[in-house]
Amino acid sequence: MPMIPDKDRDGLKREFRKELKDDVTIRLFSQGSSLLTIPGRECQYCPQTQELMEELTSLSPKLHLEVYDFYSQAEERERYGIERIPAIVIGKNGDSRLKFYGIPMGYEFATIVEDIKTLSRGVSPLAMDTRKRLKKVNQEVHIQVFVTPN
Repeated sequence: MPMIPDKDRDGLKREFRKELKDDVTIRLFSQGSSLLTIPGRECQYCPQTQELMEELTSLSPKLHLEVYDFYSQAEERERYGIERIPAIVIGKNGDSRLKFYGIPMGYEFATIVEDIKTLSRGVSPLAMDTRKRLKKVNQEVHIQVFVTPN
């Protein structure tokens, strides 16, 4: 059974066809598919996250999925600063701008979809005044957003 219901899949296809301008790459850091599980390295939501990202990227030729094994591909893990799994890194033109930890279900799924559309368009949804103020920031800033359904 698909993780994205058929009616939502059709709507997303139309939405992506209409709104995606540039290609977007989704990099998923997960646990390798092995029959052997090492204690302490279990990833409860890795298989479902990979299935969800495969379904999502199948909805548009502008979406590309790269899957990395967190444990065996340390160079890539360090390159993107991944600390735990499942982790999703979204970007375009080799530039990865957004990192998401956990499985993006429920409200988080809608957030991932909006992030993909925003990155593809290359135009921020922020107000012009906000963008002008942000341009004045002249040092690196690390922003974290924590989400809970409560």
